[in-house]
Amino acid sequence: MGLAACARFPDTPTTGGVRRIVVEVQVAGRIRPDYHYFVLFNLSNDPTGQAGPVPVVAPPWGNGFAAGAFTHFMRYDTLQPAGGYALYRVVPNTNLSVFQYLGAPRFSEPVAADSNRLRFEIDLTQFIPNPVDAAQLQFIQLNIIATDRIPIDPNDPTRKVVDALGDPNLGVSQYLNLRIDQNRIVRNADTNLEPRGDAPDPDLDIVDWRVEVRAL
Repeated sequence: MGLAACARFPDTPTTGGVRRIVVEVQVAGRIRPDYHYFVLFNLSNDPTGQAGPVPVVAPPWGNGFAAGAFTHFMRYDTLQPAGGYALYRVVPNTNLSVFQYLGAPRFSEPVAADSNRLRFEIDLTQFIPNPVDAAQLQFIQLNIIATDRIPIDPNDPTRKVVDALGDPNLGVSQYLNLRIDQNRIVRNADTNLEPRGDAPDPDLDIVDWRVEVRAL
């Protein structure tokens, strides 16, 4: 697995109320429901972003899709209910291997047969039900992972195709360190985190993304 790094963004005026996170992901080809697409969140509240989610790219596979540090994730594929989008919580002290289904996002964009985009909206209280506690969260780390399969047998030698934020040609897996107690929009064009053409399968090649945080 490559080195991990994070991208930081400057402070802007804070906002109050319930916060919503809107995520858009675009691939070069099309979204294939038989593939697996993840947006992972680490609710660390760590302003330095020292740890975050990174892709699993080689044995031992662990959970088959991600390692590093993450507490929740949105998954899209045909195995999920509610139109393919499903939100999960990582059960603590399970070595990132046991997940609790939390339900569907507040809103999700249906994925047509030729669509190249995923889009969903989640409220922070879906992560942290108590709104007072949710209001205390300032920083999360976020990564996007697309993969053709999720191996869990540590002896499975078959190659998997995976793309995530960062340039694998540089040996770096990057994740966003995002301040969320304020309204903001962050795009791939703002950070140049994700290059085009770094995955051999266009249906897994993440070429653009956008994350919006807004108070409701």
